Amino acid sequence: MLKIEKLNKYFGNSQVLYDINFEISKGVFLSILGPSGCGKTTLLRCIAGLEEVQSGKIYINNRDVTFVHPSKRNIAMVFQTYALYPHMTVRDNITIGLRIQKVDKKLIEEKLNRVSNFLNIGDILNKYPSQISGGQRQRVAIARALVKEPDIFLFDEPLSNLDALLREKAREEIKKILLSLNATAVFVTHDQIEAMTLSDYIIVMDKGRVMQFGTPEEIYNDPSNFFTASFVGSPQINYYNCIVKDQKVIIENVLEIDKFIDIPDGGYIMAIRPERIVVRDEILNSVKLKGKVLFSDNLGSQFLVNVHINGLIFRCIFKEKIQKNEELEIFIPKNAIFWFDKDGKRLNF
Repeated sequence: MLKIEKLNKYFGNSQVLYDINFEISKGVFLSILGPSGCGKTTLLRCIAGLEEVQSGKIYINNRDVTFVHPSKRNIAMVFQTYALYPHMTVRDNITIGLRIQKVDKKLIEEKLNRVSNFLNIGDILNKYPSQISGGQRQRVAIARALVKEPDIFLFDEPLSNLDALLREKAREEIKKILLSLNATAVFVTHDQIEAMTLSDYIIVMDKGRVMQFGTPEEIYNDPSNFFTASFVGSPQINYYNCIVKDQKVIIENVLEIDKFIDIPDGGYIMAIRPERIVVRDEILNSVKLKGKVLFSDNLGSQFLVNVHINGLIFRCIFKEKIQKNEELEIFIPKNAIFWFDKDGKRLNF
């Protein structure tokens, strides 16, 4: 349904997208995830035809649309601001695209009734955007996209203006709508929770490049590089510079432990997710460390415990609150440690 081949984009002499390659089939929900300025919105705008590409190909539904006008690509875009016309009623906002295309009035009314019933907005059709809530405005923006019956829905951070509770409800709503339609969607976000909960696949981007393409489980449990490992995950992964030398692992030049893995001498980044660290209960094939609790953060159903060991902080997830200054043993499973070279490439030992 969507295929991108060797896509490059420049603004003047500045390159902002580098050799982007991926493809998804019908019914897939794809999130493009990354920090501000990484190129994710530019990539979405290229797919939509709102930005011209300098090289590469864009295929939608097996059709080359690289240089096709946006109106001819059969896509629908939901913007961050929803882009509703304030002087138009909800009814007119939803149907404006169809009216511009001079679609038959009876057919417009049929499509309007179908999407308004589906999204439960039939009672606000005669109101103006200023008279409805943020959640309702979002539904109207989605309804305007739905009536076009597009091949692909493109979402540009549509939830960022909502408060936390409404954002959670809106995520569920979008997922439910798209699943029921078996629709294909590309969703741009900097919020990893949105990406992890909504997506069938995720593209992680940084500085105009695709760092990893995979399922949420692959992105989280099997990161191919240090950027992906450090960007995806909340709380953030623990990571430390270390040197392996003379049968020792020297972490940040302050903590020295016996070499516990068959790894060549050299410099590395080692990383471990907080929830993989075991507190108090010794386990086989693990690295044992002793430290003192600095403080605990209450996460609701569990606690993020910050353990001070030789000047380093190890953050661990634990089900019970642990008091400040308590002496504590932690156990790091050897097979739960990610190793990266100094350039950030994942290494497997």
